[in-house]
Amino acid sequence: MKPEEMEAAIIRNLADKTGRAIEEWFAVLKDSGLLEKRDMKKHLKEKHGVGYFQAQTIVKLYLLD
Repeated sequence: MKPEEMEAAIIRNLADKTGRAIEEWFAVLKDSGLLEKRDMKKHLKEKHGVGYFQAQTIVKLYLLD
């Protein structure tokens, strides 16, 4: 699977796997007030139980938005 295919699959399955869609995760990050990529990923993983690749993808797309 190519990286872009893997990313698309993560986004597509995000709501089923985490209970929140990508836009909802963007709101979580915005509300957190965190600015550093590392801190955002840590917040998603430790406070919300998001997996490593899911956190990577959410933060990447959030910062592009």
